[in-house]
Amino acid sequence: MASELRVNTLKDAAGSNEVAMTYVANGSAKAWIQHNAGTSITNSLNYASLTDVGTGNYRPNYTNNMANNDYAAAGFAGNASTNVCSGNEMNVAYVDTFYRVGSTGSVADVSEAQFMVLGDLA
Repeated sequence: MASELRVNTLKDAAGSNEVAMTYVANGSAKAWIQHNAGTSITNSLNYASLTDVGTGNYRPNYTNNMANNDYAAAGFAGNASTNVCSGNEMNVAYVDTFYRVGSTGSVADVSEAQFMVLGDLA
């Protein structure tokens, strides 16, 4: 039988620092991923797989879907050049990520990337 703990506020051992449970539940990352080139996931939370959609375009697929497509996503990538990560086509099951290189803005594969999602789980 599963147990359940219901609280409104969490406090540290001294009782001097506290945080409302709404911040814990709503402000925590619901999914994050760190991956290398291709579809090799190094570490993750709530990601079942990673699909290589095309050059510089990856689709991390959630294990547990989001409640809707109104969530926030952020990340960055590293390579020999400066890279920027951007999300597009936010969906309850995934968010496509594109990695763009330097000032040219051209899409490119990267050697390492991190990405996270904040929002409500289904």
